[in-house]
Amino acid sequence: MIVPVTIAILAGGRSSRFGGIDKQEIQLNGEALGRTAAKNALCAGCDVMIVGKNRRLYEGMPVGFAEDIRPGFGPLSGLHAALSCSRTEWILLIACDMPNFSLEWLKYLLTRAAEGSSEVVVAQSGRYIEPFQGLYSRGLLGRLEDIFADTPDSPGLFSFARLLREAPHHIVPEAVAREFSPDWKLFCNINSREDLERFLLSGNS
Repeated sequence: MIVPVTIAILAGGRSSRFGGIDKQEIQLNGEALGRTAAKNALCAGCDVMIVGKNRRLYEGMPVGFAEDIRPGFGPLSGLHAALSCSRTEWILLIACDMPNFSLEWLKYLLTRAAEGSSEVVVAQSGRYIEPFQGLYSRGLLGRLEDIFADTPDSPGLFSFARLLREAPHHIVPEAVAREFSPDWKLFCNINSREDLERFLLSGNS
């Protein structure tokens, strides 16, 4: 690796779109989604951290664990926990329902991170930012904690978009990101049973 990095996998609780089942335990090709994400991440040869309470699912895997320190802010609570517990300056943030991984994409992000003073390096899709499969620096911790303190009663007002407005960042254009994932499947989540069916029908089974 160009610079040390930790891969943080957000593995939250039960998913309403899966009927209240813990999404990381959904089976894909005979393996739980969470274990697939962890196995993919471990292939990078760097630290891997599971952010969530379900440690049993990852038994036998050389991964670390973290839990939300400031719950109630959705994925940003997980980002904060990962940055707080990481031993490295940078983390790659992914979700437990993302079955695809690219070491080449990670290496590319790290080269962009090493070039300047950005605290976030993420891809863009159309008008939208892809918060997952992106790099985040420990320099964000103070910003996150300040914003949490500013919005204790309205956590929904805090989003990745707001974080980008307040933090130095580098946006990877969609055309560049598609060189690493032409079909954009690297950034796809399996959020529902319909997503799972589409994933299997797309030739990933």
